[in-house]
Amino acid sequence: MNRRGIILCLVALCVAVGGFAWIWLGSHGPTYQGKPLSVWMDEWDHYLLAKPNSPDWTRREQARAAIGHIGTDALPTLLRLAGAQDSALKTKFIKLANKQHFMRLRLHPAHYYHARATYGFSALGPAAKPAVPALTTLLRSKDPQVRASAAQCLSLIGPEAEEAVPALIQILNEEKPENALVVMNSMLALGNIHTEPETVIPVLLQYVNGSRASWNISVYAMGPLGRYREKAKSAVPAILPLLNDPDSSVRSSADSALCLIGYRSDSRK
Repeated sequence: MNRRGIILCLVALCVAVGGFAWIWLGSHGPTYQGKPLSVWMDEWDHYLLAKPNSPDWTRREQARAAIGHIGTDALPTLLRLAGAQDSALKTKFIKLANKQHFMRLRLHPAHYYHARATYGFSALGPAAKPAVPALTTLLRSKDPQVRASAAQCLSLIGPEAEEAVPALIQILNEEKPENALVVMNSMLALGNIHTEPETVIPVLLQYVNGSRASWNISVYAMGPLGRYREKAKSAVPAILPLLNDPDSSVRSSADSALCLIGYRSDSRK
């Protein structure tokens, strides 16, 4: 590469780094007890699987309490993370930055920021309800990664995200097979919200034995169906045959769903 090319690359890299730095610095968010939101989210995620009554469990609950104290002030940061996108230019510069050794740059792809958004939403849970309209808007993003991120965040809010149900159903009705992650996260969200069974259950069944069964993601539809408990009894005839599926994960998911729905094991014989 000639000198002019090198200079242009450096200038472009500086511009890109400035943009990425804005995302990174912005992701630190508001503070509590002298620690930024980003630190509390890291601690919450790090100790998420801690055993009850252990020292790590105490740290986990301290992180949850801190994020809860920050409350809705955290939402602008979390929404910015959930909506992060990878442009072609950004992807190119991340690869370029990873190849050079002159300076260490903390550049991350969009899915890194999407994961970080889930740390905050999982800790806030229902308290993040004010973010539902913005997350519903993200469900209509042209970027499938952003749609998948928004659906996952809605799943972590739970029943308080009922407002997003129509948009989630629309995804299940219209999404393309190559964007299966968007559909799976939307199914998860619908299961965690578990409202409007008369509307949601028929759509989920499309992926079990209906028009979209060929997607082979029935295992992801059965968990949400089970979340509807006895309200999903109409789904039993569709789930029963999957108890004999060659795939053990499908059989296990079918069995779990039937148990949650309340279909007794002795009545399966």
